[in-house]
Amino acid sequence: MAESDDQNQQLAATLRNRRTTVEDAESDSDVATTTATSVSSTIKPSSSAAAASKKDTEEEDKKKKLTATQVQKRIAQQQGTKKNSQLKNLVISLFIASLGVLLKSAFEKFIFTGREIAIEQTVGLQGNCFKTAYIPGPADIEISDHDQLAFVSSDDYSWKKESRFFHRPSSKTAKNGGIYTLALNHKNGPPKEVKLKSFTSDDFHPAGMSLYHFQDEKTHERRTRLFVINHSHKGDVVEIFDYSPEVNTLTLVKTVSSDLFVTPKDIVAVDQDRFYLTNHHAMGNKYGRVVEDVTGTAMGSVVYYNGEKSLKVLQSLNNPYGIAGSPDGKQIYVSSFMDRLVHVYNTTEDIAQGQLEHDVDIWVGNHVDNLSVDKHTGDIYVASHPSYSTYLRHKLGYEPQSPSHVVKIEKLAPENFIPQESSMGNYYFFPKPELPPLKWEVKDLFYSNGEDISASTVAAYWNNDLILGSSSSHHLLRCSLRLDQ
Repeated sequence: MAESDDQNQQLAATLRNRRTTVEDAESDSDVATTTATSVSSTIKPSSSAAAASKKDTEEEDKKKKLTATQVQKRIAQQQGTKKNSQLKNLVISLFIASLGVLLKSAFEKFIFTGREIAIEQTVGLQGNCFKTAYIPGPADIEISDHDQLAFVSSDDYSWKKESRFFHRPSSKTAKNGGIYTLALNHKNGPPKEVKLKSFTSDDFHPAGMSLYHFQDEKTHERRTRLFVINHSHKGDVVEIFDYSPEVNTLTLVKTVSSDLFVTPKDIVAVDQDRFYLTNHHAMGNKYGRVVEDVTGTAMGSVVYYNGEKSLKVLQSLNNPYGIAGSPDGKQIYVSSFMDRLVHVYNTTEDIAQGQLEHDVDIWVGNHVDNLSVDKHTGDIYVASHPSYSTYLRHKLGYEPQSPSHVVKIEKLAPENFIPQESSMGNYYFFPKPELPPLKWEVKDLFYSNGEDISASTVAAYWNNDLILGSSSSHHLLRCSLRLDQ
């Protein structure tokens, strides 16, 4: 009994010891947990600070990068603004320069009247002229001394209003033009229309012409060959005819076409196959021509046909209208409508290329049109227009008439050359320039306000008579010159 009690007491003491141990362990565990929590809580603030610091650093870097990008963008914007400003200044400068060119062109065309005309010395207002040969639009005249005939190109130009071109119709017309002959030894003889043989085209609108006389190598007969610019609606061509005076016919020899025949105005034959012609504009349509005229751009040209192919021998000319050759064939004359002068060129021996060398410019002072050369003296007869604005309004149908003016450019003998003196003085070590003597003299022959003939396009000379034609008139005007003219 006593032993049983002792065992029970020992068991209770053991249990107490185990509970104490467990409680202590739990207590230690709580302490450890508390300590861990404390340590963890102590460590957490330290980690958050680092993260915050890192975040601040990243934001600062980002701000720095953003600031650098903004600076680069701002620099780029400034450079772009500078470039735009430079481009704007360039555009403004070009505009001002273009405006200056336009104003200069307008001043020269519409305000500047050219040289003074000695009207009292001219025929036309003294009653020694009369109208003859009532045919529509006689634009060009060629004189044949051998046949004592004047060849006249005629067209009524009724197609001009509807055409998209200034110089030729853009579609088939109801009526063709024609070539007429006028007997020169009959003062007021009627014109005769020349019949065309071997000419199958039904589209004939003649303009500039040129005569060439030669001896046939086979028959040894003298021949008269006529070169005619035909403003066909299909394209400009040159028709070459042989004239038969017995039956008053023109027999087609050849038709010459080329892409270089853009706006042909006048033609000069240099032998039985070769010729030069003028293109007064580089663009054939109306709008292109207006642009060239308004801007004063010199885009005209001279084309040479060597018998086989066409070559452009002169370019950048300011509205080349008329063209003619000296009697000896050594010089070619080209009138510049807008420059108001006549260019003189020397021919070369290279007939394959037909190159021309510039010699001198002859100032006329008015807007020059077609040229005609006296085969005996070599003098040049020039039809011109004193007022461009009136001429233009007349061509557009806003003026009933336009003044006509004819001058003679007289070729002087060497002993009659006119000396020139420069108007410039001596400046320091620059001596006064020496000018070559004038080899040509310009004389006024005819002036009219347009009552008898309006806007004359050609003036031909024969036996002290001056014969005038105009594409806007329906007759010729024949005047008797004084012996001193």
